[in-house]
Amino acid sequence: MKKGTIIFALLVGMLIPIRAGAQLINLKTAPVATGDQFLVHPAVNIGMGNVSIAQDDTLGDTFINPATAVRVKGTKVFMLPAFYRISNGNGSAKTLTLGGLTSSGNWFGGVGIAIQDMSQASGRSNLLKDESTNNNYFWVQGGTQLSEKTSLGARFYWASLGAMDGVDLLYPRSRRIEQDGYMLDARLGLLMETGNRGEFEALLLYSRTDMTHEVFYDDFITFWNVNSLTTTDFAGQLRVEENLDKTNTLGMHLGYNQAVGDDDWKLGGIFTMNYKTHPKIPNYELMNIPRDPGNTWAFDVGIGASHTSEDDIRFGADLIIEPIWSNTWVEAQQNILDPEGTTVLVAEGEKTIENDFAFFNSAIKTGLGWRGEHMLWEGGIRAKTFRYRLKQWNYIQQSFRRQREHWTEWTFSMSVGAFLKDIAIKYTGLLTYGTGQPGTNNVVWGPQFFAANAAGDFIFAPDGDLMLDDATVLTHQFTIMVPF
Repeated sequence: MKKGTIIFALLVGMLIPIRAGAQLINLKTAPVATGDQFLVHPAVNIGMGNVSIAQDDTLGDTFINPATAVRVKGTKVFMLPAFYRISNGNGSAKTLTLGGLTSSGNWFGGVGIAIQDMSQASGRSNLLKDESTNNNYFWVQGGTQLSEKTSLGARFYWASLGAMDGVDLLYPRSRRIEQDGYMLDARLGLLMETGNRGEFEALLLYSRTDMTHEVFYDDFITFWNVNSLTTTDFAGQLRVEENLDKTNTLGMHLGYNQAVGDDDWKLGGIFTMNYKTHPKIPNYELMNIPRDPGNTWAFDVGIGASHTSEDDIRFGADLIIEPIWSNTWVEAQQNILDPEGTTVLVAEGEKTIENDFAFFNSAIKTGLGWRGEHMLWEGGIRAKTFRYRLKQWNYIQQSFRRQREHWTEWTFSMSVGAFLKDIAIKYTGLLTYGTGQPGTNNVVWGPQFFAANAAGDFIFAPDGDLMLDDATVLTHQFTIMVPF
C-alpha cells in the first residue's frame, strides 16, 4: 500500500465523509447515566465499539441510511431480547424486538416492532403505574435500485413513550412523575458506488420529540411545637406541575469511503449537520430558568479506518469531533418592574435570561472482531468526552456568569455468536462508566434520586457547578437471525 495513496484517501475522507453511527446529534449538559432505552435494532459491529465510518455494518447501516438495505439479499427475520440495569437499583428496562428485512429484484424494505417495559428506581413510589411503564416502537422502510450502482431508500420510525430515561433524575424533589409523548423520525437516503472502489452516501432527516411531564410534589406544612420549641414538617396536598419538552431536528449527512491497497484497508470520513429548535424546554430542578425556548447548530466531523485480514480478523477505528453551538432564553410574560415599581427593567416579550453554550465534544471508537464458519467474537471500546462552556446573562439583575464543565463516558463492549444450519445467535454485553446521578452545588439529593438513559436532548443551564454520584449501566442483548 503506497504512502501517497493513504494520504490521498485520508484527505478525501476528511472532505467527503461517510456514515455516522447516528445522524441525530444529542445534547447533554449533565452526565446522566445512560441505559440503552433505544437499543431496538440489530447491528453487526455493536460488539466492536460500534465502529461505523469505514467498517460496513450490513444490519446496523440499514436502520441509519435506508438505502443501504440494498446489501441485504433475500429475507431475514430477527428477534432481539434486551435488558439493561443501572447500578444501585436505579432503574432497568426489558425490550423485545421483532422485525425483518427483505429484497426482491430492484426493491427492498423492512418492518419492525418493539415493546418495552421500563422499571423506575426502587423506593420512589409504591404505585404500579409509577414503578413501571411501557414504550412501543414501530418502523417501516423501503427502497429501490435506481441503477446498478445507485440506490434510494426511505424510512419512518415512531415511538410511543410512557417514559424517557433520565427525566426522573432532573426532578429530584418530586414524589413521582408521569410522562407521555412520542418521538418520530423520517429520513431519505442515497447510496452510490463510485468507479474507483469507493462508496458515497447522503441522507436527509427530520426528527421530533414531544413529551409532557406531570411532576407531583408534596407541599409541606410546618407546625410549631410551643412546648419543645421545635418545628415539624408534615406532607400536605400534592402539587402538580406540567412541563413540556419539545424539540424539532432537521439533519443532513454526507459520506464517502474508499478501499485502498489490495482492498484489505478502507479509509473514510463523515460530516453530519443538525439544526434543532427547542420550542419548549422543561423547568428542571437542576436549573433556575423556566419556559426557555432555544435553537442549536450541531456538527459531527470524523475519519475512520478498517482492515480485514486473510483470516477474517476485522479491525476498525473512528475519531469524531463534535462542535455544537446552542442558545436558549427566557421571555418575559409581562413587564418586569424594579422594586419601586417605577422603571421597566424588561418589557413583555423581551429576554430576561439568555444562555449561550459552546460544546467541543470528541469520541473515539475502536474494536476487533473475528468471524469464522461457525462462530464469531468481537470486542471494543467507546470513549466520548463532553466539554462545554456556558455564558449566562441575567437582564433583570444586570449580571453575567461563566461556567465550564467536562466529563468522559466509557463503554466497553463484547459479542460472541454461533452460526447453525438455519439460524444465527449472538450475545452482546455493554458496560458503561463515567455517568451517574448529577446534581449541582445548589441542589442536594438523597439516595432516592436516580438516573437512567437519554436518547433525547438534555439542554439546560445548570444553576451551579455539576456534582456526580457515579453509576454504571450493564446491558445484555441477544440477536436471533433466521434467513429465508
